[in-house]
Amino acid sequence: LWVKILMAIAFTVFIYNVTLTVLKGRKTVVSIVLLLGLWGALIFFLFAFYNPDNLALDKLYWWWVVHVWVEGVWELIMAAMLAFLLIKLTGVDREVIEKWLYVIVGFSLFSGLLGTGHHYYWIGTPEYWHWIGALFSILEVVPFFAMVLWAFYLVYQSGRDHPNKAAMLWSLGCPVMAFFGA
Repeated sequence: LWVKILMAIAFTVFIYNVTLTVLKGRKTVVSIVLLLGLWGALIFFLFAFYNPDNLALDKLYWWWVVHVWVEGVWELIMAAMLAFLLIKLTGVDREVIEKWLYVIVGFSLFSGLLGTGHHYYWIGTPEYWHWIGALFSILEVVPFFAMVLWAFYLVYQSGRDHPNKAAMLWSLGCPVMAFFGA
């Protein structure tokens, strides 16, 4: 329990500092998406402290934390970091990258939240949630695939031979590995 409390305090201080830094500087879509992801990670971490006596309620919270962290929070953080690197490495216009970011973030939140319904079988929810959850769970890999297409397309479109090969390889490899992981 003490480890969780110390982690929550350290993460809160980190997010507080990042938030103040972003709010003092230029507010872009990339920085706002990153902040949403970081604050979401902190908020959903707080559910780790709640342990209900009812097993069905416990599983409901557990699946929401797992799904919203993966399809909501970490995907936002990864997409924002990828967008930042693609802006810096490829030289592609910020507006193009931000439009892609809107699509990926919207689709990941939409499919991720509704895709959680495929776990509701175990907690006794109505049967229609199984179909909704199964349908949108299948669509959860689409944002990861869109990130792969997005990264390769923008690197190809820029035609720029950037000297930082490690950052360029991360920008291409991270969405590929996330897609295969999904």
